[in-house]
Amino acid sequence: MQGIAGDKMLAHIGRVAGDHRPITADIFLTNYCNNRCPYCTYRRWDLEGGAYSMTLAEFKTYTERLRALGVLGFILTGGGEPTVAPDFPAIAGWLESQGLHYGVNTNFNELHFIKPDYLKVSLDGWDEDSYEWRRGVRRYDTVRENIQRYASWKEEHSPGTSLGVQCVVESVGDVLKFYQANHGLKVDYMVFRPKESTWGKAYSGEAGKVIASSIIRAVNELAAQDPRVVLNFKWHLLGTQETSCVASWAQIALNERGEVMYCCHKPYQVIGHVLDEDILEKKAAAVTDMRTCDIPCRMTAPNAFVARTMAERKDVCFI
Repeated sequence: MQGIAGDKMLAHIGRVAGDHRPITADIFLTNYCNNRCPYCTYRRWDLEGGAYSMTLAEFKTYTERLRALGVLGFILTGGGEPTVAPDFPAIAGWLESQGLHYGVNTNFNELHFIKPDYLKVSLDGWDEDSYEWRRGVRRYDTVRENIQRYASWKEEHSPGTSLGVQCVVESVGDVLKFYQANHGLKVDYMVFRPKESTWGKAYSGEAGKVIASSIIRAVNELAAQDPRVVLNFKWHLLGTQETSCVASWAQIALNERGEVMYCCHKPYQVIGHVLDEDILEKKAAAVTDMRTCDIPCRMTAPNAFVARTMAERKDVCFI
């Protein structure tokens, strides 16, 4: 079964049908990052500018609260780079000791031997120059070495962890260069993602659509030769957006201080704190300006699915 898929809501029909409690929690462990990606929503790489990291004690408190709210899986992400949080190793170890499902989205500039359900590395380059252009630092070789060392370790210690690399691609050339440079890595998947842009402007014109079609074709051709190659489902959702985020209940996003954001893409829209007694009510009442959303985003597919279930249908008693 493919982990990078857009139909996961099918596994949570009870929640879709009315039990609108969050399924997944995105947790920003820190507001500091050791990369300087020029397109970053957060742009947090100044340690003197109010950097703060969630402690293990805080994480435990917030996680127990999230579990009580219905959360089933935890994503350590950013925000800032999760692995630079001082308590990251202890947090990962605690999650494992509790038998909780967790995944990590990371640049993997720092090597940690952990046992998540998945470890997804934003590699985004094929040499030091391309890595620096996309991520603002020259650490391509460091990340590749970390991936290989972790892959060897996990074969014995955490074979169930899905280890993958991803790249945001803008052309067929990007696809081919990334694959040629990195296909030798001992990873379980290599996913190619589209650009996420406000109102989907990156692919709104005819030129953008032609580029997208050529990329989709190139990735599919590689996938026919190498089953590790994955075309991110968002490629088939370019230009797709509902009038409201009807599936926003399915996720809950926390910043490093336990504040609940509307979603992981909108850290500036804080709607309460996870320890608030009425946080789910506040979350349900929150609205956002969809014109400011990046599309396609991780909620595009869940939104489309939930919107279909909510659509009015005629003669529903006749199956």
